[in-house]
Amino acid sequence: MLRAMMSGVSGLRTHQTRMDVIANDVANVNTTGYKQSDVTFKETLVTTLRSPAPQTPGMQVGLGVQIGSISKNFEDGIMFQTGQASNMGITGNGFFVVADPGAAAGSVYYTRAGDYVHDVDTATGDIYLQNASGKRLLGVMGADPDPTGLTPADLTPIVLPPDTESYSIGMDGMIYATVGGIQETIGMVPLVKFANNSGLLALGNNLFQSTTAAGIQPMTVPGVDGTGQIFQGYLENSNVDLAKEFTEMIITQRGFQANSKTITTSDEMLLELLNLKR
Repeated sequence: MLRAMMSGVSGLRTHQTRMDVIANDVANVNTTGYKQSDVTFKETLVTTLRSPAPQTPGMQVGLGVQIGSISKNFEDGIMFQTGQASNMGITGNGFFVVADPGAAAGSVYYTRAGDYVHDVDTATGDIYLQNASGKRLLGVMGADPDPTGLTPADLTPIVLPPDTESYSIGMDGMIYATVGGIQETIGMVPLVKFANNSGLLALGNNLFQSTTAAGIQPMTVPGVDGTGQIFQGYLENSNVDLAKEFTEMIITQRGFQANSKTITTSDEMLLELLNLKR
């Protein structure tokens, strides 16, 4: 009975963790660029009562369940139009690169959220694109930008010239600014992709950090070699599927109730055993 109770306790713990993940997904259903998480279970230790042998089946008893993995689902979210020039959405594989102002080279973060706003340097008049956390969008500046062969540490903040009348960003990341009625190319917003997006470390605030498990890939022009494209004036919504989340919530609740029943039933059996002496 004690073994059954411990298995039930492990079931309660794992289903509670799964419910925590589902609740976080539902809470972020409208978070820009958010990626929902999937939870898998795996069997815990197994007690072997009798090892399998020829013409003799083995006897093994499991000792409960534990979390197998909690992994992000990086499928694209639905794009919705905002009409704001500073907003950008990604379709396909890739991440924006952002960094804190004045941060050391290589201290970068990756994000799918393109809800940038303008930040004007009052001393120079330069216009930066930054997110809600104050991190600036990085890219390649110049009249003929090319990210080929560069690393995220080589990128610099995107800067719009003072007195910029308007600007546009193409699907290939090219930035065109109009100053004094003249349009010119001033830089590019590159995208970084990884061999294994699930290997990224989530930091909150829609930010990810690269790890050796992620396997960063060489940078290319957006839309080339499997890299996604950029849509100006759009944002990528969360990819949370509420119908799926509510279904998994019900299944998780039933699993929690079933494990609770296992514990109470084991307790009743143990009580019967203790009452034999009476």
